[in-house]
Amino acid sequence: MKILAKILSIGLTAFMLLLIGAVVVLAFSGRRSPDRIPTLAGHKVLTVLSGSMEPAIHTGDIVIVRPLDDNEEIKEGDIITFRTQEKADMLITHRVMGIIIINGAPAVYVTKGDANDAQDLATVARSQVVGTYAWRIPYFGYLVNFLRKPLGIILGVVLPGLILIAGEVRTIWQILGESEAAKNSEGGGTREA
Repeated sequence: MKILAKILSIGLTAFMLLLIGAVVVLAFSGRRSPDRIPTLAGHKVLTVLSGSMEPAIHTGDIVIVRPLDDNEEIKEGDIITFRTQEKADMLITHRVMGIIIINGAPAVYVTKGDANDAQDLATVARSQVVGTYAWRIPYFGYLVNFLRKPLGIILGVVLPGLILIAGEVRTIWQILGESEAAKNSEGGGTREA
């Protein structure tokens, strides 16, 4: 039973360290260069700021966007992330509602947020498309945005780090105490005067 508890403890510690590491990377990558999209394993990682795609994607979700291959076809119904024509640093994730074909090839895409009543006013050229929606992590974006703030850094990075260090110090003290107790019991625990 002690072995299982130790394995679980090590596993939980490793998981916490990986989770803290991933959150720190996401939080600081956006802080360090706000014009660059954070990337994890080749996929773009974005925080959803509006409810235009609800109920499929919620405000505060993290959206994982798979980069678009050169010969990959975008179909009606696909969810894409694209740069707006007005502001190249503004990204929108909406569903493709239609494709306008010119000379036998897709020229532009008509998009719409699922929660919006009307289609987007501007069409989207393929050159504006960053990638296609792969999956989401519900509400995790709130945590990432919080960790970009000074209080978030303290509570989300420093505090868990201190808790892990305190846990390891406690474990070391326990091992030293057990070692001392074993030495005392080996020596009989009595002294002659």
